[in-house]
Amino acid sequence: MQDDDRLPAVVVLLFFVLLAVFATWPLAGHLTSHIPGDPGDPILNTWILWWNAHAIPLTERWWNAPFLFPMQNAMALSEHLLGISVFTTPMQWAGATPIVSYNVAMLLSFALSGFFAYQLAFRLTRSNAAGWCAGLAFAFGPYRAGQLSHLQVLTAQWMPLMLLGLHEYLAAPAGRAGALGKAGRRTAWLALFGAAWLLQALSNGYFMLFLPALIVPWLVWFVDWRRNPRAGLDIFTAWVIASLPLVPILLEYRDTHEALGLARSLGDIRQFSATISSFTHASPLLALWPAAAGTSQEDFLFPGITAIVLVVVGLGLLVVRSEIRAAFVLRSPLLFYVAATLLMWALALGPGGHPDGPPAWWRPYAWLLWLPGFEGLRVPARFAMIGTCTLAIASALAVARLRPYARGWRAAFVTAVIAGLAADGLMEAVPLAQPPARVMLQDAETAAVVEIPADDPFVNAAAMYRQISHQRPLVNGYTGHTPPHYSVLTFALARSDTSILTALARDRPLVIIVNDRADTGRGFRKLIERIPGVALETVSSAGPVFRLRAPRNPASSLPGLPGPPVKALTGHALDAGDQRLVVDLETVQEVAAIQFDLRGRLKDLGERLLIEGSDDGIRWRQVWMGWTGEFVFDATLRDRQRVPVQIPLRGARAALLRIYPAPEWLAKEVRILGTAQ
Repeated sequence: MQDDDRLPAVVVLLFFVLLAVFATWPLAGHLTSHIPGDPGDPILNTWILWWNAHAIPLTERWWNAPFLFPMQNAMALSEHLLGISVFTTPMQWAGATPIVSYNVAMLLSFALSGFFAYQLAFRLTRSNAAGWCAGLAFAFGPYRAGQLSHLQVLTAQWMPLMLLGLHEYLAAPAGRAGALGKAGRRTAWLALFGAAWLLQALSNGYFMLFLPALIVPWLVWFVDWRRNPRAGLDIFTAWVIASLPLVPILLEYRDTHEALGLARSLGDIRQFSATISSFTHASPLLALWPAAAGTSQEDFLFPGITAIVLVVVGLGLLVVRSEIRAAFVLRSPLLFYVAATLLMWALALGPGGHPDGPPAWWRPYAWLLWLPGFEGLRVPARFAMIGTCTLAIASALAVARLRPYARGWRAAFVTAVIAGLAADGLMEAVPLAQPPARVMLQDAETAAVVEIPADDPFVNAAAMYRQISHQRPLVNGYTGHTPPHYSVLTFALARSDTSILTALARDRPLVIIVNDRADTGRGFRKLIERIPGVALETVSSAGPVFRLRAPRNPASSLPGLPGPPVKALTGHALDAGDQRLVVDLETVQEVAAIQFDLRGRLKDLGERLLIEGSDDGIRWRQVWMGWTGEFVFDATLRDRQRVPVQIPLRGARAALLRIYPAPEWLAKEVRILGTAQ
């Protein structure tokens, strides 16, 4: 059959832009005021894209993003979205709001995915019909309906462009012509592959680690390693060179995660792995398919029916015509993309194995866990997006193969296929959410801000969005990982311990916003109102706004406060029963502090401690009594593994110290520090 003429790129792109507007309606009518999905991850991604436009990426200031204060390198706890910022940063520099730029990036993720899938399919088939089918199947496939809150997952448009560069490079004739000749064109395709790979890796950390599972088999299948190994080596070299900008980013992420002890447990990974039934779970947002009860958004992996039928019929035709062997010999793209789809789906199933046991060795994902980086990934099910891409290309190849057999019904055949693909992925009206209301802060340039309750994810997301307008350091954070110091904060507040807030307010004012929606019983408001020195400033749309400025406490252990040099005192600890621990110093000495390594035993430590001193073991006097939260918070920031808690006891003199309540392990951990002479 005669090849089709390639349609003008602008026509194809315009078609997919209009289709993206239709598929995500009514988003295009609310670009300035709403976001698609829920007010969680979309708000986080909006904040990240705003930060990328207002701080030079990869600088110290950029890594030390102003959330999860006073933590350093907070940016390494979430996706950085630098690949998406190639669109959103220029828009914001030109005056677009963060919400507008986020929504435009969302629309572009659909439109460009369709456009580049069309170009790849046309390159492989020389058929416009196959191109349209590939674009529809990839850009508007059913899987996307379950991922509307994850812009970084939807931003998969660089995958087909990357594959297009690879196919064109192998197909382009070699030559020694100048830069505009054959050699120059081949190099340009290789550069296109490298640029697309880099943009995809910078858009989504999952795909950076997942895509090699597609690229390596592609090289094995399509490169003629016996006759032309140079082509494969050139591709590999270009891949390595294109990956070099990723190295400093990966090292920063690795160092931060290792310092904080952040990794995903096998339980976490299994929880967000697909199951066989996941491929039958249709998102509730799909218009024509019954919704399934998935365990999370990651469980809606239904690929539709039309693409599967096309692939099965296309493979069946190879079998009926006894062409399977020839397809293997000729390295058929159809066979590859079908096999690649099955591999991506198998990887989406995760490591498997018994809930309390090791991964199942026969699961491909279990092998990937041996590679660096995979211990930090929680959602193997996202391999399904790469599977959506390969399935779209496989279905397009099947259309090109089956279309000649339709004879006089070719137009009807293509129309039916397009209708089926469109029906599979057709969504209901996309749900839109309003961004959180802003809070205007008066005369608080040096203040930090915290929103309560700090363990509510939607409060944390809203706090980050409000940070865009007030631009003060934010104690809250909404990220893929919860750093240890933030867990201490939320645990302390749950025990009515506000000492961390008081400690944070010693070096700068602290603005405390109590979220009315999440504080239905007004318990947190009452807790904040009891803090000495706190003052109600105003009542905002989010809730009451308090300001706290605590006096500097010379007994505080927070960094930067001066104190006399200390030395370790000799003593032995005795369990006095009834949760009391007595430390015998043998003689009366001046005591500066008690110190102990908490490690992972936060829940064993009482929210308040009483420390008493005695010269003779008969008469006891109170040396210190107070909340423990601020000292644990400080220790966690300094060393998250040991958590060396230090409680100052300046001016105390005693031969014996008694601590209550004392967990059993404290007798082995406690150290007494005295003032050095």
